[in-house]
Amino acid sequence: MVDGLKALLKAKSGDEALYDILGIDYKTIRPKYNGKPLERYEDGTWMTEWGIKRGGLHWGQPLTHPLHDAETIADVEAYKGFPDPDDFITKYTEEEIQWAKGYCLIGGTWAPFFHDSTELVDMEEFFVKLYTNPSVCEAVIAKCFEFYHEVDRRTFQDNKGLIDMYFIGNDFGSQRALLLSPEMWRKFYKPYVAKLIAQAKANGCVTAIHSCGDIHEVIGDFIEIGVDAINPIQASAANMDPTALVKEFRDECVFFGGIDEVKFLQFGTEAASREETRRIIDVLGQYGRYIVAASHDYLLPEIPAANIAAMFEEAKAYGTGRSICQGI
Repeated sequence: MVDGLKALLKAKSGDEALYDILGIDYKTIRPKYNGKPLERYEDGTWMTEWGIKRGGLHWGQPLTHPLHDAETIADVEAYKGFPDPDDFITKYTEEEIQWAKGYCLIGGTWAPFFHDSTELVDMEEFFVKLYTNPSVCEAVIAKCFEFYHEVDRRTFQDNKGLIDMYFIGNDFGSQRALLLSPEMWRKFYKPYVAKLIAQAKANGCVTAIHSCGDIHEVIGDFIEIGVDAINPIQASAANMDPTALVKEFRDECVFFGGIDEVKFLQFGTEAASREETRRIIDVLGQYGRYIVAASHDYLLPEIPAANIAAMFEEAKAYGTGRSICQGI
């Protein structure tokens, strides 16, 4: 995808050239794993820092679930596969600081503790245990949360005043509804999301959360706990129509995304991609609190470069021109 954009836009140097041509105004620096080398196998699978074996394209899918048979809190506590914050580099180098200078700097972890907790147990087994053995689920969630909270704490401490945005991702929604009931989400996950957001706020960051699918029922909860921006606004999911969301939440949050990645960017024409970008800017940006972006955080390699360029060009020509941070 990046190579296609470079060729289309005649970018003559590295990725940096695209920042200038497209008007991208943020850069991201995440903590880096620096622990014991993780196993990679001849069949293309690999082991993660969570002790989970994965396989497949990009980040792949979990192939093992080491806490599947955990029945007690002691079983969870005995698991030796939880990652160690000491294995992560949290302090930015001078080179990284200079690289991000003048941009909105997104820092901290991605903190996908929902995914980690369900993958350690196996999602189906985990959702059953939420009812049959909730104490085990709570223990797993707490362990996952504690890791990210501590790595974030160190990151903020080591890079005081440098991080502008704390942007995390947990896909709580499916195409039709939340993956678990709003009540269960509020009981098991909301308190931990709130703590991650509070820590970032205490360190001067604006905050954003990525959650694919239909998350309509908990957008108000995100706003309540201090999330500034909601991403990716998956417009094709149930109850996520941009017009309806703006009518309900008005200017209570920054809408971040909403340009349908599949219908328009992947399978639409360049003209349709431009038209949809303008439409979404009109709808989600009517209160001046909108970040132009696709309806997913990752632009797939199969998306035509011309459609991606069209979205960026319309954002610059038709949008307000404010930066990602000023817009918040």
